[in-house]
Amino acid sequence: MGKYAAPPGAIVKGWTVALVPSPQQAVGFRRDDGARRFAHNWAVAQIKQAFDQGTQAGEHDPAVWSAWSLRKRWNAVKAERAPWWAECSKEAFSNGIADAVTALKNWHGSKTGRREGPRVGFPRFRKKGKDRVRCTYTTGALRVEGPRHIVLPGAGRVQTAENIRPIWRHIRRGSGRLLAATVSERAGRWSVSLRLEISAPWQPGARADTVGVDVGIGSCLLTVMRPDGTVVTRVPNPQALRASLTGLRRANRALSRKTEGSSRWRKAKRTLGRAHARAVGIRSDAIHKATTDLTKTHGQIVIEGLAVKSLMRGLRWHRKSWVDVAAGELRRQLTYKSQWYGAELWVADRFYPSSRTCSECGLVNTSLTLSDRSWACPGCCAIHDRDENAGINLARLPASQAEAPSDGKTALVRPVVVKRVNHLGKVAA
Repeated sequence: MGKYAAPPGAIVKGWTVALVPSPQQAVGFRRDDGARRFAHNWAVAQIKQAFDQGTQAGEHDPAVWSAWSLRKRWNAVKAERAPWWAECSKEAFSNGIADAVTALKNWHGSKTGRREGPRVGFPRFRKKGKDRVRCTYTTGALRVEGPRHIVLPGAGRVQTAENIRPIWRHIRRGSGRLLAATVSERAGRWSVSLRLEISAPWQPGARADTVGVDVGIGSCLLTVMRPDGTVVTRVPNPQALRASLTGLRRANRALSRKTEGSSRWRKAKRTLGRAHARAVGIRSDAIHKATTDLTKTHGQIVIEGLAVKSLMRGLRWHRKSWVDVAAGELRRQLTYKSQWYGAELWVADRFYPSSRTCSECGLVNTSLTLSDRSWACPGCCAIHDRDENAGINLARLPASQAEAPSDGKTALVRPVVVKRVNHLGKVAA
């Protein structure tokens, strides 16, 4: 069976909703999480055993590469290995086994070079207290009941802490179908991530304008410019991490003074987790609003292909600034939202000097440093704002790419390479 793909005219969208479970329901969620972790560790043990025996015999057990085969094997031994299995949802065991198989395939894809990104290690056992509490449900009693309740397997009707009327409207009028629900706990607070298949959102009419988006680490999160030098908007940077540093330091000091494993230690750990969650929520809210507005109102969006990990290796103060910006998350959201709302996303080459190139005469100022927020061009004496100048240069890239000669030799030495991102989030050739 292939990977799930939304049918034509539909998209898969996720909502994360805070829950207010009863004490009995919270106990049930924790029990399912324990069952998921137990099944995952059992599957990892099967994988390790198959690889050890395969190394000696020269032939590996193919069943460990299939979640379905491992679930079938688990059903044959679950009465012996887990006599308490009937107290938990069957989805918990399936979830844990599927996670182990996915980890194995990710490791193999990373090892063989078929998987992009950082290297992935071999599947490992998960320990209680170290692994995040979570469990995914895909079948059974799974539905949305009204704007304030969700029905989950084993738990029944669970109240939500916020109004979910938009989700309920999709379910009620038949334009949405609930695919899965992942219940998780962070810092003592429960939430559920709902994955729905809904009708594709309305797309605005044809938009021919092109804007360049420069990511900033100062007071502006994004500076959006047009090719003619007009400022479209400046999105303020909430600087969620910087604003919460005092509270985070205080919470960390309080946690360090407690005996690990005690009730006060757990309480201090929840306090620290809530401080982190608040910073994440503020940053996520700002990025979601900015990316939605960009993809709804502009036809072509040009961003920089930043090497975020390399930038994070700089000064300590700059590392915190790049965490506040979340450039990788910004690009990820622009990638899928541009498909939703009919916009084109372009990614400039990583080494294109958008900030150092004069938007008036094209001279590259090699002496420009990160601390220079405004500079005068040595060639034409034009004074530039660093972020605005970068946005103008980015906005002009698609037009300059179209006007450039198309012969292969010229393309190889062209200093600017603009690439389009396809619907899978990969840069097209």
